Amino acid sequence: MKSLNFLVLLLAIVSCNKPSKTNVQENNIEQDTLAINKTDIETIKYVEYVLDTEAKKEMASWQIFTDVIAAIEDFKTANFTFFIDNEAIYASTLNDLETTIPEAINTAPIKARFLVLTTKLYKLKQQLELSNTTKKERLQALKEVFEAQANVTLQINKKYEKEAQKIIKPY
Repeated sequence: MKSLNFLVLLLAIVSCNKPSKTNVQENNIEQDTLAINKTDIETIKYVEYVLDTEAKKEMASWQIFTDVIAAIEDFKTANFTFFIDNEAIYASTLNDLETTIPEAINTAPIKARFLVLTTKLYKLKQQLELSNTTKKERLQALKEVFEAQANVTLQINKKYEKEAQKIIKPY
């Protein structure tokens, strides 16, 4: 009987010393569920606008805008290196986006849309960096960036459309 008790006690001690693999697996599963992939991004629904041909000509020479739009296009493939590469370049790019708007489109509504876009990009960056956010919150922040970019494009198109109208005013 003593040997049986000793065996049970020894077995209990040995089994308690083994590291639990379930904790490691749970952490990996939790990190995997926070990761955003291309399939998740494809489920996001929003209205996307394309720049007017006149607007494209004007915007092609504005490198900062081109870089930001390219980064947002990369987000659609779950490539978030725009945030990771260099913090100083990221911050200066977003600052320059607001301060170097070409004169042709430098209006209050367009400035406001660029401010919103910048804010949403900062929010997305924070959501991706924080470990206590959910995948749903991250996808919502990404959707807000896509919508903000679409609103910038729409506002630029509206400006060029308004300028193209030939309204004759009676005197």
